[in-house]
Formats: sequence, C-alpha cells, structure tokens
Amino acid sequence: MTGNLLKITVLGSGTSMGVPTVGCECRVCTSKDSRDNRLRPSLLVSRGGQNVVIDTTPDFRQQAIRAKLQHLDAVLLTHGHADHIMGFDDLRPFNIRQRAPMPVYGNEETLAVIRRVFAYVFDGKPTLSTVPRVDLREVHASFELLGILFVPVPLRHGDMEVLGYRFGRAAYLTDFSSIPESSMALLTGLDELVLDALRDVPHPMHQTVQQALETVQRLKPKRAWFTHIAHDLPHAETNQRFRRLGFPQVQLAYDGLELEVAAEEDTRTVRSEPPAYQLAPSAKRLRLFSSAEDWFRTYASSGRGSVLSIGNFDGIHLGHQAILRAAVERAAELGAVATALTFDPMPRKVLKPDAAPLRISTDEQRADWFGKLGLEAAVILPFTLELATLSPEDFVERVLLRNLAVRTVLVGENFRFGHQQAGDVRRLQELGERFGFQVTTVRPVQHRGVVVSSTAIRRAVAGGDVTKAARLLGRPFALTGPVVPGTGTGRRFTFPTLNLNPEQELLPALGVYITRTRLAGENETRPSVTNVGVRPTFNGSSLTVETHLLDFSGEAGAGKLELQFCRRLRAEEKFSGPEELRAQIARDISRAKRYFARLRRYRVVQTVC
Repeated sequence: MTGNLLKITVLGSGTSMGVPTVGCECRVCTSKDSRDNRLRPSLLVSRGGQNVVIDTTPDFRQQAIRAKLQHLDAVLLTHGHADHIMGFDDLRPFNIRQRAPMPVYGNEETLAVIRRVFAYVFDGKPTLSTVPRVDLREVHASFELLGILFVPVPLRHGDMEVLGYRFGRAAYLTDFSSIPESSMALLTGLDELVLDALRDVPHPMHQTVQQALETVQRLKPKRAWFTHIAHDLPHAETNQRFRRLGFPQVQLAYDGLELEVAAEEDTRTVRSEPPAYQLAPSAKRLRLFSSAEDWFRTYASSGRGSVLSIGNFDGIHLGHQAILRAAVERAAELGAVATALTFDPMPRKVLKPDAAPLRISTDEQRADWFGKLGLEAAVILPFTLELATLSPEDFVERVLLRNLAVRTVLVGENFRFGHQQAGDVRRLQELGERFGFQVTTVRPVQHRGVVVSSTAIRRAVAGGDVTKAARLLGRPFALTGPVVPGTGTGRRFTFPTLNLNPEQELLPALGVYITRTRLAGENETRPSVTNVGVRPTFNGSSLTVETHLLDFSGEAGAGKLELQFCRRLRAEEKFSGPEELRAQIARDISRAKRYFARLRRYRVVQTVC
C-alpha cells in the first residue's frame, strides 16, 4: 500500500446480534459460506503503520486479533448502543503496550454513555487492576488523523442523532434510517461507500435494502458495500440480485473485506473546515405572514394548530437551526404547522435603539433559511411599543393561543418574553400547563466549547474572522444587495469589479477576502475576491464593497448579488500608487485561485464555500 492510499478493513458486517444468531437454524445462520458469518459492525482504517478503529463492538477483541492489530492510534464512535461500544474495555492491551491514553472521538451523547456505562474508568478511584486510559474528544467539526481530515457526517438512527465518518474518498455510515439533506453535501465524489442495509423488511432505525439502493443512486459512489446485515440476506444470492437489478457496483460487505482508497493527502493545508451542520434545500414553499391574525385566517379551518419556535433568529445560526429543526420534526409528528414567530425590527431597536446590535441578516435571508429548514410558515410580527407592553399572560393568550392555535412551543434555555422581559422558560411552562400546550427547551449548541450565539458571530464578522463565523452559522456569512455604478477606478487602473450596495447592517472588517459570488438569475456561485474598504490608495473616504470575479470574461448585468465570505486574505492597505496596488491584487487573486484549486481537489471540504 502506497502512502497516498488508505487501507480499509471491514472488521464486522453483522447486526447487533451477529450472524449466526444465537439459537437460529435459518439457511444463512447455517450457511457454509464464510461471508455469511458476520461479527458486530466495525471498521479499521490504516495508513503508514497507523490505525483507526470505528466502534469497539462486543467482538472487538476477536476482531483485533483476526486483523493482527498491534498498534491503535484512535477510536471513533458512531453512537452509544451496546453493539458499538461494549468492547471498550479491550483497549487496555493497547494502553499497556503504547503507554499512552487512547484518543476516543464521539458526539456529546455517545461520550456521556461511555462515561456512564464504563464509570469505573472515570471515577478516579484506586484500582488493583488496569482500566482503559482514554482521552475523550467531543466531535464538533472535522479533525485530523492519519495525516488526513476525518469529517463527521450527522445521521438519523430512528429519533437518535448518530455519526458517520468520511475519510479521503471513502465514507462509513452504519446504523442509520435516514441521511439529513445537510449531510448529503458531505458525501459527494466517493470512491467507496460502506452503508447500512439491514434487510428487506422495514425497520424504524435502519435502512432497508431498497432504501440503501436509493441512497446509492443519489450519492453515486464508484462502489458501495452494504453493512449491518441481518441473517435475512444470504451473501452470494443477494449480490446476484443486485446485478440483476442493474447495480453491479453494489455488494454486501463481509468480515475481512479489504479496500484501498485515495487518501487525498495534505487536506490539512485547506484551513477552512466544513461546518458541523448545513441547511437543506427548500422542500416546500414557505408561507410568510406579517400578523398572527393572517396566520389564523389561513390555517384555522384546518384544525392543525401550530408547533411554534419563537426568537429573533438573526443569522439562523447552528443554535437557531437546532430549535427550528426540532419544531419541524415535532410538527410532523403532530400533523401541525411548523411555524417560526419572529419580529421586525428586533425588540432592542425599539426599546433601546442606542444599544441595539447590528443585524446579521435581512428578513429576506431569514425567510429563505426558514424555508430551507423545512418550516411551513413564518410570522414576522411588527415589534411595536404596544406589543412590548403585553404581559407574559397577555402575549400567550392573544398571540399564541387566540391567533396561532399553539400546540407546542420550542425555545432556547435563555428565552425571555413579555413586558420588561418578565417571562422566562419556567413562566412559559406554567402557562403551558394552564392553557394546555407543551413547552420544549432546546439546549444551546456549542462549537469548540463556545456556545453558538448571534453575539459571537457579530464579533467574528466585525473582526474579519469570516471562517469562524461560517462555522457558527453552518454556512458562509453572506452579503446581498444591488449592483451599483462605481467610479471606474478598478477597470482603469487595476482589475474590473462589481460594486455591491449591501442590505445588511453588519459588514466584515475592512480587508480583502476570498469569496463566492452569485449573480442575478444564476443558481451557482462563482469564485471571486472582494475588498471591503475605502480605497485608501485613491484617497477614498466612503465605504465600498468591490468584487472581482475570477476567470470571468462575460458581462455581469445589473441586478442583485450575493457575496459569500470564505476567508480573509489581508487587511486593507494604502499603496504608493496604482502599479503597486495592481501587483498586490494580482497576488491576492493568485492566492484565491490556489484556495479554490485545493477545494476542487479535496472535495470533502467544498461545503465551506
């Protein structure tokens, strides 16, 4: 195996009970084909003498011995179910031999299960024997192992969020029933895809064979291997069925299967990481209302009621997205109308205008992202002094009950409402008990130990750290607005630019940025370089946002632009004259082209910008 390849070994391809299953005499459990013998699902990824295991199953000891695994560099966990973690104690031989704690990666829920189930590892009590020594690392975004990026891929396992992982041009997705639209973008350009396909009969927490084939059709990997296989599927016969159905690139995985895949070296040089989550394309047309009464006139006769999320939702960042997604899911369960209730202007603009923060997004952007999250309706209430004087009880009775027919309210833990913010989550719960609606609080989302908030995003954007802002937003920070005539200075002396009149209140710090530009009437974005500044070389005084499209020879007509900010290149500078400025802009363009070339080469990180 060369240094540019990853070796992938399937350690186990069976279900939680394995195949053969205890006490079963079916034709698969009694099969003479060794490929029908399936240990619990696990994967080994190796490169250059380093090894990473995904899931420590109850069969981990047997799997490690069979694979002749002498050294282990990290463990990745998909979720906390017993068939994926109960071999955790068998990390001890590696601790003893390597004399170091084992890095163990997983999401918050999975690591909580590990701490609870294996409490003896973490209670700090003296022991007369060895216990695993581990370094638990909560996964929020991509991380580096084996000299490449491992990208967490959020999946749904029934009502549980679990992780798959992408590494190089391969991905491993075990134990899931559906892939969120936001995760689909992380799975393009695969050579090898190993994914859940339990059986033909539907299961609430796993894909069927048919669903897995549909996933393959959508993602279009070069090859796909089904895992977490029940004893319903005989190996050879099922593979023949795939060929008859026109899927020669699809086979059942089996224990001991070895694959080689491109490692995509030096992805560490691409500094932008994919956001932990992204929004899905719009599934339905959002209905916008400027009053709660209008919502009532539209939906009252249906009797569906609303599942309501309430907030400013400025920026629709990852924390907002968690609340809004929960509302969409709850509304689907109840058959209700998934609705966002928000305000314009933001309350502080009316109550404390001097202290009001700059808005991250426009109402049009908020509406767009409400729709992309799957909401059916949004009510943008005009915030007035009259509305501000409503007591918590009056707000609930007049707005939520009388006009929005609320069945469930979802809010963040720090939610406040009513006159002088007298109402909090506890008061809302009391009112819910009195009036018969449910209140659900959604915990804050954290990124690298920091709570995601609009304040943190404003601080990042204002400081020019648009890469951090993108991680907190789950997408690039974007400016929108019409193209306006410029002075013609760029076309005469340096490079031609498009001049944007931004609609947003919040602008990035003065400087030069790698961006992507969406022209009026186009769906795709174009690579670009953007300057936010006052053109000091030409003694300018007014702020401008000027964008140069890379490798673009056409005419960009009038209309509206969208600028997505990927990365800051440098602060704005004053040069001695047009020639020195032109030389620096040429260097900026060259750096931007190298950036986009890396993104094209390492497709795993293209979701950033």
